[in-house]
Amino acid sequence: MSETQNPLAMQYQHGGFLVKDNLLTRDFISTLRERITDIGAGRVPDFPQSDIEFEPTGDGRVSTTPRKINRCAENDSVFMSAACRNEILDIVEPLIGPDIKLFGSQCFMKPPGGVQKPYHQDSAYFTIEPLSLVTCWIALDDVTVENGCMWVIPGSHVDGIYDHSQPWEVAGRVDMQVPDDSIDRSREVSITLSAGSCSFHHSVLLHRSGPNLTDSHRRGLAVHYMSSRSRWTHPTKTKPIYPLLRGREYEGCV
Repeated sequence: MSETQNPLAMQYQHGGFLVKDNLLTRDFISTLRERITDIGAGRVPDFPQSDIEFEPTGDGRVSTTPRKINRCAENDSVFMSAACRNEILDIVEPLIGPDIKLFGSQCFMKPPGGVQKPYHQDSAYFTIEPLSLVTCWIALDDVTVENGCMWVIPGSHVDGIYDHSQPWEVAGRVDMQVPDDSIDRSREVSITLSAGSCSFHHSVLLHRSGPNLTDSHRRGLAVHYMSSRSRWTHPTKTKPIYPLLRGREYEGCV
């Protein structure tokens, strides 16, 4: 079946995202949750503490509550096993092709009181071409509007990269977001998920997440995939090593 004939690929090409309910088992999700707890508590001594970010406090200081764990799969075999799951790669393949590499991974903790993440596009920060990476967002807890689900602007992935010129301060640093007045909120759609379900979104799709207004965590593992035919485009930084997960390598590519 060609990519254009695949129903999931057609849905993804049109809207820039898709959802697969109950893709991963509850037992596997429990394993990931336990690993997150161990990393956050410092019980995984080989995991770099520099890859753990913490929630900001109301007075501008940084708390001891983890908000994000970076490079999960790159640093840990348990998370790498999630990135390599055939259930996920079988969906990614018709979206970006059979030759798949891991671009990166992050675990978003979103603890009670966790802050929002305003509208942005992933490829505005990725120095990879073409801009056709796909993110699998794995729900480790039930995800609701109240605890900070993701919101997207369907079809916005065809508009190219927006201007990310509005500062947004979080965890002691300043990130950039798409200006609020550039977003048509009447078009946005919420993505709510049960634990074990996954959403997949294009790296140019406009998306955000809300604050966590509940007393429970809203944890999610985001795994970014790219074609091994992609090119590294940063003018000065050394190209990282991107693990091949499926298919083949290509000379001169990532």
